[in-house]
Amino acid sequence: GGGGGGKGGGQKGGKKKEKNIYASTIILPETDFSQRANAVKREPELQAFWKSYDLYGKLSSAAEEAGAERFVLHDGPPYANGDLHIGHALNKLLKDFINRRQILQGKQVHYVPGWDCHGLPIELKVLQGMKSKERQGLTPITLREKAAEFAQKTVEKQSDSFQRYGVIGDFENP
Repeated sequence: GGGGGGKGGGQKGGKKKEKNIYASTIILPETDFSQRANAVKREPELQAFWKSYDLYGKLSSAAEEAGAERFVLHDGPPYANGDLHIGHALNKLLKDFINRRQILQGKQVHYVPGWDCHGLPIELKVLQGMKSKERQGLTPITLREKAAEFAQKTVEKQSDSFQRYGVIGDFENP
């Protein structure tokens, strides 16, 4: 007698796949959306689309041409002394919600992001990144130059992050 003799009928694992009797009763919609987000590929594409679309510029121009009432949000700027954290995200997104609400009410929203690019927090961050030997011969002028360079890089990084969050504003002219 060959054939393996057991229930499995020669299938791997010895189990026979049973047909699901309910499969024909489940009606799922068909969609072109992928089952996977593929964020590594899609996010840069979406960011490029929204940057080229210039939503803030289009909305501002249309509201200005219509003579709409102006709304200006005065935003206390973050220090340019490091990476953003969840508090920065919450702060900016709540303000973005306010701006978008004003846009939906037909107002001309003026939002220009800014940064606090001087002072002790930035100087301390620069000093923390230096070895003690580097700090010994450091003059106040050199420290300020290093702080300005650090702040500029941080502003660019933070600006990119805020735009990735979807915050709309005049990021080209901070």
